[in-house]
Amino acid sequence: MSLNDCFWIRCNRCVSGLSQTQLYLTNCGHIFCLPCLGLETKDDRVDCPNCKSSTHLLEINSRLGQSKSVYFKDPEIELKETQKKIDKIRSFQKYHYENNIRNMAVQVRKAAEATNALEKMKEEFKKREAQLLTAMKEKDAMLKEKEEENSNLKDKITQLNQLASKYKKGGRALQERVRELELHSQKSKENLLAVHGRLESMNLKRRRENDDKIGNQKPVFDVSQVSFNLQRGMNQPTEKKSRSSGCISLERPKAKDPQFQHFRQPSVPKFKPAKNFFALEDSKVDESFGFPGIGDETISKIGYNKPKQAFRPLSTSTQRRVDMVPAISQDGSIISEIPYFNN
Repeated sequence: MSLNDCFWIRCNRCVSGLSQTQLYLTNCGHIFCLPCLGLETKDDRVDCPNCKSSTHLLEINSRLGQSKSVYFKDPEIELKETQKKIDKIRSFQKYHYENNIRNMAVQVRKAAEATNALEKMKEEFKKREAQLLTAMKEKDAMLKEKEEENSNLKDKITQLNQLASKYKKGGRALQERVRELELHSQKSKENLLAVHGRLESMNLKRRRENDDKIGNQKPVFDVSQVSFNLQRGMNQPTEKKSRSSGCISLERPKAKDPQFQHFRQPSVPKFKPAKNFFALEDSKVDESFGFPGIGDETISKIGYNKPKQAFRPLSTSTQRRVDMVPAISQDGSIISEIPYFNN
């Protein structure tokens, strides 16, 4: 449909049609012909007769711009074309809408599946968490038990170390004590040998003196009977233990025989220890070594402060003679009684 066929396109003042004269469109939306504008030729800028506004003129033809030509088209045709465009737009949008709906439904289904899976995982995690908590409690209890065991072991180790240190100190003390006792024992042996030598010399001297005395005495009995009876008595000795001194004396048969009334057999004391010399009386040591010192009265119950008879020589009279032995200490000084040892 051309613009000339549009009967509504006319001048707003003289109502002339487009087929009769050239018409112009103002910016304010009015249509005039040049005579009504009072112009003979087109001018770029004029005053609108209707609204009195200054405006531009556009010639109404097929070369109008897109923004102005739309006002001169058939509304029905424009409606149909617009409807088609709307339908096309609607179809396009509907397709995408439905496609989006389908995609969203898929996503929703996947989300639901993921949610179910998450719920299952959540339940599984809860079970695992409970198992882990139980395992952690058991582990904590085990660790606590191990810590207590370690603490007890540390206490025992400390006690053992203390005991070992104590035993080590005791061992060193015992070693020192043993060394001291060895030195003391060596000195005691040397002193004992010295005393024994002195006693031997004293006993030998005393025997010689007694033999000299006996040899100088006049016999009052038959010499043959004396030798016979003496030989018989010496062949049959009897053993008798002295209760007072703890020594063993050898006595001949009864000396009530008139022929032997002046005969006295010397009593020889025998050395008998009453207890172990090497027993150390120490409450802290079960078994240790000891040696009797000066003043120890454990050797054969000998009283070191009471000198006793050590040797009885033969006597020619009824008067009993008692010989006293001076007490001799370890260094040779006089201390206590030391019995005669007959080797």
